[in-house]
Order: sequence, then structure tokens, then C-alpha cells
Amino acid sequence: MFSKDEIKEFIIKFGSKWLFPDFSNKLTWVVVSIGASVIITPSPIKLIIYNWLVDSFNLNYGEHFTIAEVSSGTADYWIGFSLIALALIHNILYRLIQQNELKKIYRENIKEEESDKQLFCEFLKLFPSNSSSFQLLKEHDFGNSFSNKWLDEIEKFVYEWDFPEKQFLDAKREELRLKLLTKSKEFCLLLAEKSSPTGNGVMQSVVPDHIRNEFDWPNWVLEDIKEVNEKATQVAELHQEFITTCKKSLKI
Repeated sequence: MFSKDEIKEFIIKFGSKWLFPDFSNKLTWVVVSIGASVIITPSPIKLIIYNWLVDSFNLNYGEHFTIAEVSSGTADYWIGFSLIALALIHNILYRLIQQNELKKIYRENIKEEESDKQLFCEFLKLFPSNSSSFQLLKEHDFGNSFSNKWLDEIEKFVYEWDFPEKQFLDAKREELRLKLLTKSKEFCLLLAEKSSPTGNGVMQSVVPDHIRNEFDWPNWVLEDIKEVNEKATQVAELHQEFITTCKKSLKI
């Protein structure tokens, strides 16, 4: 059984939620104010207001309009209470519509979160932080040779994630995915342009074989190494930003 205090608290909460007008609902407040004014305003003042409204109508529209005489002792309580009742009904309907809209937005957000969460999990399986490609991007100095196998994850990401099916519904996640995809493409193209097979072709290197054993490498080789290293660092940083942002927003 509920105690009297619990029942009282429930009634207060229910009333404050459904009956008392929301300050943002201006129409409700206007109608309530008019209804209250009708109830508490003395009849002589109301007669003056009514007559002013009638005179204004007749003056502007050229039509002679009259209203029935209202005795000074008559209080139009029924008009005031009717206005207040209509205002409260409007307020309840307004709250119901608001609540339905909020529920609709919530359901849409849940669907969006689930879709993006599933897509993010696919990304983590393909290109996680412990993958060979990420370690290559983060730690490798491209003045040294590297294996083509170390590029498997980033190349798959570039080839398989440039389609509408891989788009995130959330704007921020999608923005980061596109940035990562763009920089990954740039890195793969740059590396293909600046590197070549070494020895038996198992490894790749930005430094050509014919100058590898020289004591001083030409400036153009040093510039190529610097450019590839910088691009790799950019991709690695975007990769981590994308993962961190998705984990926080999707609560994974």
C-alpha cells in the first residue's frame, strides 16, 4: 500500500507534468491569462473593454455591430473557466505531441547507434591497432625496407571501405572515416610511387638498391623518406582519433 505522502507526491508530479503549462508553450499561457482576467476583472471594466472592441470593429469595417447589454453585476465566470479548461486541454495535447516526438527521435538514434556500432566492429576486425599495417604506420622508418604483407590491412581498408555501404550515419564518425580513408589512399599511392622491390622482390624500399650501400644518400632520397614517414604518421594519428571517437560515442 502507498502512504499518504507517496500518493501526494505522485499527484503533485502528475499535475506538474500534465496540467501546469510549460513556459515554452506561449499559447497556453496567453489563453490561461485571458481566462483568469475574465474571472477576476470587475464587470464595469469588462463592459468598457467590450465596448471599445465593438467601436473599433465598427470604425474599421464600416459595419454597425452591437452586443447584448451586460449588467454590471454579471461575472462571466463560465467564459473564464472555459478558456482555462481549453488551455489546459491544449497543454496536455501539446505535452503528448512533444513526448511522441521525443520517443521518435530516441528510436531513430537507437537505430543509428546500432548501425554505426556494427560497422565500427567490422572496421576493428579489418584494421585494428595491433595490425601489421598500423604498426608499420606508427613505428616504421621508411629509410628501411618493409614487407608487402604489412600493407594488407590498410590496402583492404582502402579497397573495401570506399562504398556507401560503409558510411556511418552519425556525421562526426562519417567525417573521420572519410578523412582516414582519404589519407590512407594518399599514403598507399605515395608509397607505390616512391618505393620499389629490393633484392629478390620479397621486400620493398623507398631507397633504391643501387644507392642503398652508399655512405651518403642523395637529397631526393632523403626527401622521399621524409615525405612517406610524415604521411604514415598522419594516417596513424587519424586512425587512433577515429577509433577513440567511435568508442566514446558508441560506448564500446
